[in-house]
Amino acid sequence: MGHVMARLAGYGVVLVPYWPYTFARSGAAPDAVLVTNWREDGPATALVDPADPQSAPGIVDVSPGPDHPFWAIETSNFDVAWPSHFDIESTLPPYCLVGENDASISVQGPAHIPDPDILIAAGQTVVERRTMRGDVQVIEVAYEHEGEQWWQGHYLLPRKGGRVLVFTAQTREPHIATARQGLEWMLALD
Repeated sequence: MGHVMARLAGYGVVLVPYWPYTFARSGAAPDAVLVTNWREDGPATALVDPADPQSAPGIVDVSPGPDHPFWAIETSNFDVAWPSHFDIESTLPPYCLVGENDASISVQGPAHIPDPDILIAAGQTVVERRTMRGDVQVIEVAYEHEGEQWWQGHYLLPRKGGRVLVFTAQTREPHIATARQGLEWMLALD
């Protein structure tokens, strides 16, 4: 398969995976990334250590990149910081972040959202509305799914021409802080 719309950059390198893929943090070395290419015959993996970066044909291409001391997820429309406790998967365009206990963070857009309330689904209750730095509108909702309490946060990041990127985090109720902090860490780059 070919390259994808999202890549990782930091620590002096850029990682461009082959689709379908997962990026996961690895304890093997500081700031190392485990890259998995999901193939019909089974997963193929490569460990990329910024201290000794190497490409792995058909899994990930590695090239020189920005020297900042963190990983950034880069796309053609936006860059965000890669939050701890989340893997990056190619399951949704341009990517989806997946954490423990079914926590996830996804992004859509840029799009025109004339009324942010269209993001609130039937059965969801608004628990908070606020505006963050950079005029990011936030709508947090609670709902029940399969007998469990869930939380979902929609973060509308303004772009040019009245458009927004919609970042959505969701998780079971006990893990709200991890999902919220992860998404807000992502937006700290903008």
